[in-house]
Amino acid sequence: MQILEASFKSPGGCVRSHSEKIDRELGFKIDQIEENLRREAIELDPEGSVNSWGKRMHEAQSWIGLCPQTLLTPYDELDRMCDLINLPHGAHVVDLGAAYGRMGIVLNQRYPDAHFTGIEIVQERVEEGNRIYVEQGCQNARLIHHDMFAGNFQLPLADCYLIYDYGALDHIRWTMGQLENLAKVHRFQLIARGETIRSLIQYAHPWLSDVGDTKHEKNFSVYANYVSNPS
Repeated sequence: MQILEASFKSPGGCVRSHSEKIDRELGFKIDQIEENLRREAIELDPEGSVNSWGKRMHEAQSWIGLCPQTLLTPYDELDRMCDLINLPHGAHVVDLGAAYGRMGIVLNQRYPDAHFTGIEIVQERVEEGNRIYVEQGCQNARLIHHDMFAGNFQLPLADCYLIYDYGALDHIRWTMGQLENLAKVHRFQLIARGETIRSLIQYAHPWLSDVGDTKHEKNFSVYANYVSNPS
């Protein structure tokens, strides 16, 4: 991926425009895919909106109809996240609600030996992200199509999780409950992006919020849990 060497940090100005430029250089067809999804949603629910289309199509909030650059975390922020996490050799990073898997692209440069798994409910996004991974030689990155709230879903074991305000509050609470159970036996870092998830952690998850070395940025925070006998 020589085309993107040292280019994830925005040189100034609009980070969304910077991210759009990177997507074009990579060959992503995000705008086309999201527009196709929006049109499909309108056919199913002509009176609907961003707040209802995803639930109609995927039985969960998948943000169909949202502006792609609002849906996706900018590359500049993902790069900054990589500045703040400390990954061991061969670490596994899991993105819960990964969309097109931009973090897998960034990790491929920042932590080449790390393994990335992105979980996404929209099949079209998964297929497009995996296509780009193959074209760009991101051998340690993959996207998986799965509903995280299905009865057969099991949270993958990871050294670092990335979670965004990806859906309804009860879904976010469900995921945080799974992470809390996992934290009793396994040490990991958690990157939380968005006001809802950070407020939830602050008021309902002291096992993360009371740890002294939490790192707060404008749009996200990096937490770490501690257990007496980490796996």
